[in-house]
Amino acid sequence: MNSPASDIKAIENELKKTVSVAGAILYHLGLADYMGHCSARVPGTDHIVIKPRHSVSVHGMGTVEPDRMIVIDMDGKPVEGRDGPPAEIFIHTEIYRARPDIGGIVHTHQMMTTAFGVVGRPILPILATESPHAARPFPVYCDPDLVNSPARGKALAEALGDHDTVHIQNHGVVFTGPTVEEATLASIHIERLALLNYFSLQLGTPNVIPQEKISEMLKGNRVGYPVRFAYYKSLLDTGALSARSIVGAPPIAQHLNLTK
Repeated sequence: MNSPASDIKAIENELKKTVSVAGAILYHLGLADYMGHCSARVPGTDHIVIKPRHSVSVHGMGTVEPDRMIVIDMDGKPVEGRDGPPAEIFIHTEIYRARPDIGGIVHTHQMMTTAFGVVGRPILPILATESPHAARPFPVYCDPDLVNSPARGKALAEALGDHDTVHIQNHGVVFTGPTVEEATLASIHIERLALLNYFSLQLGTPNVIPQEKISEMLKGNRVGYPVRFAYYKSLLDTGALSARSIVGAPPIAQHLNLTK
């Protein structure tokens, strides 16, 4: 049974708010700037809510309000909104087409996770909360160019396979999840893992959490994604996210100063 048009519109409006918040969180954590994009699949439709392409009037992910979000179809054609879609719209359309289980996608060029992809080194599961994201090594899509055609989008979706994260080598990272909130948290958690991998490797040989232990931990009473996303949203709402106030600091310093 199809949902009434009014219900679909209400869902799209809520997703516009969520996609806007997701982008702002990533921006203020120093994981994205004017490049990169978040999207959400509109359940029960072939529509996608996504950040519009950056332009002289559409700036960083931290400033795009819900009313500037656009709606497109699975071919990347505009359904609603005054701005055009990102050049790499086919990251989103082709992954959604290939993976019906995915409801949210985030593409960033975040520094430390991208560095591990550049050198082809796995991000090891060495943090309890974050390790489920890295229980398996991330696949690598080896073309650094913009994913700006259906063919490249399909190739990226094939590289992703049944994983949740894929490196676009020498370019950036794509994170996916059942919701855009979960894809956003994956971006944050994997960057934390990459940072701790980097520091640990300078000190010695990191102790890796075994797969069986990760599986055991996942069966426990864990805080769900709505709680974690609400935490970051609260930091955004109160102005506590401060990475962007560290003018001229190197990327690692920005990441180490996530809150006041």
